[in-house]
Amino acid sequence: MKRRLLPLSIGLAFSAPLMAADDIEALRQQLRTQQSQIDALADQLESMQSGTGGGRWYDATTLGGYGEAYYKRIDGQTDEVDAYRLVLFLSHQFNDKLRFGSELEIEHGYVKDTDTSCTVTDSNASGDLQASEMVCGKPSTTQGYLAVEQLFLEYHYLNDHRVSAGQLLVPVGIVNETHEPETFLGVFRPPVEREVIPSTWFETGVMASGSVMPGVSYDALLSSGLKNAEGKIKDGRQRGSKANASDLASTLRVKYTAIPGVEAAGTLHRQPDMSQGTPGVAGEDLGGVLKTAHVALQRGRFGLRTLVARWDLDDEALTASNVKRSEQDGWYVEPSWKLTPTFAVFSRYSEWDNEKNDNVDSEWKEKSLGVSWFLDPRAVVKADLQRREDPVAGNTDQDGFNLGIGFSF
Repeated sequence: MKRRLLPLSIGLAFSAPLMAADDIEALRQQLRTQQSQIDALADQLESMQSGTGGGRWYDATTLGGYGEAYYKRIDGQTDEVDAYRLVLFLSHQFNDKLRFGSELEIEHGYVKDTDTSCTVTDSNASGDLQASEMVCGKPSTTQGYLAVEQLFLEYHYLNDHRVSAGQLLVPVGIVNETHEPETFLGVFRPPVEREVIPSTWFETGVMASGSVMPGVSYDALLSSGLKNAEGKIKDGRQRGSKANASDLASTLRVKYTAIPGVEAAGTLHRQPDMSQGTPGVAGEDLGGVLKTAHVALQRGRFGLRTLVARWDLDDEALTASNVKRSEQDGWYVEPSWKLTPTFAVFSRYSEWDNEKNDNVDSEWKEKSLGVSWFLDPRAVVKADLQRREDPVAGNTDQDGFNLGIGFSF
């Protein structure tokens, strides 16, 4: 910033012959002091405008979020409405290199803990509760859900490289990290990315991320993992609540975005023991490996998303009745077309199987056709028809209609 002396210095030349030398020097010193104060105020104003340094803390703090609500009708089975999600983001930029990020999510409109059963563990001989741990059952998910899904510090140690620590989204699939309602088509996220990839999937750990060359990036995560001795992937999420970290998980993703409008990525996730020390068969660890690959394309009005995912779990560590879960996989393809800049249509075909090793048909199939009307680039109204085939003989297929709204800010 260019500094200027006050106009008072102009009058000094005219008054100098009438003032004593000591008075002139005193006046000069006063001018220097005032100029220093002006410079300090100018520097503070610059810091406040940039939101860093000595500025006000809230100038470097960002609030955002997203929300979803839906109406769902499954023929002969379900007819419901739900205030599905309200998510709030809070972040703070400490300086050019360090920031804090968080995400707080409320699902199904409210939270009510209806499970009051608790047990006392590790009590001492006198029964001193202060030396014990109270273990209580988890409330039903139909009574609402409240979770801190992200809570991390991110440090940019080089221009194209950073490290994050805390509660983080696992870098896998298309929607696990970016799942605001306007970023995916259909009222609900693709079923393969809910049943095979257990999104929203977050773990506590440390992640290094960066670019190795223009358009090629990496994410490497060491974190807590799933905990389920029966190979039930969705049930294994520990949600960062006193999560058992006996056996840490590792995740590596490589992503290619060098071509505008094209994203291609592959993820390898490994857990040495998904049972976290309590295997289904004594002496065996329930190791598991997840492999995924996807392509997301948007060229003009045409869009295409496709993803494949596969779990391989150790057969020996699953009990005889659950060995059918040692292989679990799924895939989907989703073409779309923007009829206008604000109106899009899509179709999706999905298949997934969480019990692939059984002797009966357990593969789910779903066909979806829907529309999205963007009232704003970040606010959307959605509707879709679904035809979901239940693999269990005698069960009614889950055919129906979904209608929803979504927004982010």
